Amino acid sequence: MVLKDCSRCMVYTPQGKPFGGAAVMHTKDYISLYFEISGMQDVRMRTVVDFYDDRVGMIRAVCELVVRRNPSFPEKPYPWMADCTILEVKDSLQRQQDIRARVRIDISFESERHGTFYGTIENISAGGFFVRTKMPLDRNELISFQYSFRTAVRLFKARVIRMQRMGDEYGFGCRFIDLSENAEAVIREHVYKVLKEKERQRRQ
Repeated sequence: MVLKDCSRCMVYTPQGKPFGGAAVMHTKDYISLYFEISGMQDVRMRTVVDFYDDRVGMIRAVCELVVRRNPSFPEKPYPWMADCTILEVKDSLQRQQDIRARVRIDISFESERHGTFYGTIENISAGGFFVRTKMPLDRNELISFQYSFRTAVRLFKARVIRMQRMGDEYGFGCRFIDLSENAEAVIREHVYKVLKEKERQRRQ
């Protein structure tokens, strides 16, 4: 069994676009996905699923899904479900709390207390990021920025949780707040792509 302790996943369309998050239930013999979204239809399809396993890490796999109405709805708050068969594991990344990637993203931020300022995100994970800036932010300060990690520009909110002095600049560790499942998925996908590209370059 590939999965060890997985409760959430992100399902993609056959065209490679995020379709939506799903709850995961699995045993040694089967995997079931449960969707909170409505408006689906009965279908059998082959597509990619990112499983977020607390013991194994992130597992990207090609799966066959048999989507159908959930017979336990509305007792269970998932109108649709899918029987899932893993056909091929494409990649996996070990979990070290949240997988983090070194990046360089120069971006404009908005702060509750300090207004607009500019900074550089130097590493990022689905849990948060580290930003270098000349702006002296406060601990617990709320900040936000808009960015497109995939296609759509999204608003991301975060709270400053730690600070360090870096010469004439400051470094702040920030934790994402109010992060939707789709926003979390696009960040994880971005981190995944950055790490895989660096691994490819290292092997060349």
